[in-house]
Amino acid sequence: MSEGKDTLRDNPLTDFTLMLAERRERSVLCVNRAIDSDCVEVARSAADDLDEAGGLTVLLDSPGGDIESAYRMLLALRGKAGDIEVLVPGMAKSAATFFCLGADSIHMGRYGELGPLDPQILDLSGSAIPVSSLATFNSLERLLDYSMESLDAIVQTLLSRAPMDIPQAIEQAQPLFAAIATPLYSQVDPHELGRSGSYLAVSEDYAMRVMKRWAYADRTDDAQRRIARRLVWEYPTHGFVIDLAEAREIELRVEKLDDDSESLCQAILSESEGSVEFQKYAPTADAATDSQTEK
Repeated sequence: MSEGKDTLRDNPLTDFTLMLAERRERSVLCVNRAIDSDCVEVARSAADDLDEAGGLTVLLDSPGGDIESAYRMLLALRGKAGDIEVLVPGMAKSAATFFCLGADSIHMGRYGELGPLDPQILDLSGSAIPVSSLATFNSLERLLDYSMESLDAIVQTLLSRAPMDIPQAIEQAQPLFAAIATPLYSQVDPHELGRSGSYLAVSEDYAMRVMKRWAYADRTDDAQRRIARRLVWEYPTHGFVIDLAEAREIELRVEKLDDDSESLCQAILSESEGSVEFQKYAPTADAATDSQTEK
């Protein structure tokens, strides 16, 4: 495959997907939108059309979506496909990253990026803008750090200004510390904390399930949990960019997407925004003959 990106764009969309299917030698499912119930229906239809234990390429460009829909897609596709590879030339964030965990391999382009798995939820204050489930926990952690710094500062001040030992200074500091900390901790809503924790636990549990069931089944429970906890709990923002190098550090099954496949992917995505489509791979007579000859 030697054509450049401009040449590829001169061909119809169907030609692009056929070319990608031929290059990867497997059927192609293109998801160029947020993952939802419509994606599940197309995935189930595609699974019905796949050859038993055949390979599948999923071209994924998505800001995220519904993690339960992503899980249903995996259940449908993994029930039929023998091997699933995901191509990520751009972004596959949140629920799309979760889908990648269920694939046998992830191929990331030059600008490919995955993202954290902390669920986005609506604030109980009534705001229509979703926030990360981690926000409450991060606020509580910062509050704890501030509290300890305040207590330490009070104790150090007492020690420097009055003839007392450390236990006495701590005892004398407690009322002052309580006057500072109590109003702050009263702002923490235990219901909000519990709700956020529940969403995060669900996300971690789903991640563990797909890794244990499929592509990471050969890893130990501890190794699987390290990946899950890193993705769910340990990134500072929901939009944090997990590039190829970061994904390798997490120990995901990732590799660089080859240039020709990436050019094809970009051509397909430029013509298919907001769509989810399936292209079945049917080897040509020449390809089938070559395959038999190699055997």
